[in-house]
Amino acid sequence: MAEVRLVGVTKVFGNTTAVAKTDLEIKDGEFLVLVGPSGCGKSTTLRMIAGLETPTEGDIYIGERKVTHLEPKDRDIAMVFQNYALYPHMKVFDNMAFGLRLRKVPKQEIEVRVKEAAEILGIAHLLDRYPKQLSGGQRQRVALGRAIVRHPQVFLMDEPLSNLDAKLRVQMRAELIKLHQRLKTTVVYVTHDQTEAMTMGMRIVVMKDGIVQQVGTPKEIYNNPGNIFVAGFIGSPPMNFLKGVIEQQNGKVLFKTQGFTLNLPTTKVPIMASQEVILGIRPESLTIVNNDDKGACIPCEVEVVENIGSETIIHARTSGKEEVVIKTSGFEKAPQMGAAIKVKAWQGNLHLFDAQSGKCIIDFSVGQ
Repeated sequence: MAEVRLVGVTKVFGNTTAVAKTDLEIKDGEFLVLVGPSGCGKSTTLRMIAGLETPTEGDIYIGERKVTHLEPKDRDIAMVFQNYALYPHMKVFDNMAFGLRLRKVPKQEIEVRVKEAAEILGIAHLLDRYPKQLSGGQRQRVALGRAIVRHPQVFLMDEPLSNLDAKLRVQMRAELIKLHQRLKTTVVYVTHDQTEAMTMGMRIVVMKDGIVQQVGTPKEIYNNPGNIFVAGFIGSPPMNFLKGVIEQQNGKVLFKTQGFTLNLPTTKVPIMASQEVILGIRPESLTIVNNDDKGACIPCEVEVVENIGSETIIHARTSGKEEVVIKTSGFEKAPQMGAAIKVKAWQGNLHLFDAQSGKCIIDFSVGQ
């Protein structure tokens, strides 16, 4: 096991900067997830750690060794790819043993390592089969087994679950978490799926346009997003964003926009009179209230109602024509399409962002 450090790492392809001046420290034994949309630089970052790409600037360390210009085979890492990359003409045992044979590991040790990994992954009964005789989930386990037998310092995983169906992805997420708890090896995992990132990562690195936007635990990223991009990318459905201004009246701090006004906790809001801001509210932080409620509510008209069993997702629009998404329990009675409703926001789950820079000015998150 070993920590991984990136110091000022930049990767440029022609006129395109894929990764820009990234400093990152991955702790020994940590499960760290790189997440972001396509083209954000997460896979390029992983490939530089693996040695498949060379940084244009900066250095990479695995443990105490600087590995910036070392070949992949000399870095003591193992990589699991999206497409499994199994040899179709080899049985499962031979696929898992292939890397060890290249390294001249004794035959008896190879057998012990392969069988041990197969037991851990629950594929011991599949060792005599060919890849074409396996399901997608079984092939992914073989690819993981081929990495495990190496006993590497670091596992690098590039969207390994994206080819699986939804149910199998959920199952394999749990299997990977249990595997990490058992092996306690450093894992760097790349995904574009924010649900995978939230459920698997001990820490998450959110990337956009080659730049690290925020690093933190899933709870920190969710409750305290550093900017609008992170707030909108993490969470399903995404956070609602409403444009408005901050005003102060009679000792109160108000968020005002077309059609409604909301009170903000005066103890936490700095003086920002007439400053244009964006108010962020998570869909689950909105509650439908009685239309007779005289409090500070957001009046909306329901456009679409999605009942997905345990939850109901309501898409509505304010009088200012801004879309608002509300997530409620699937056991509550949902409003009809076209109905006029009022919703209230929990003051413990509001976020204010600067309208120009997109940076978080202040939030009133749960736990603060």
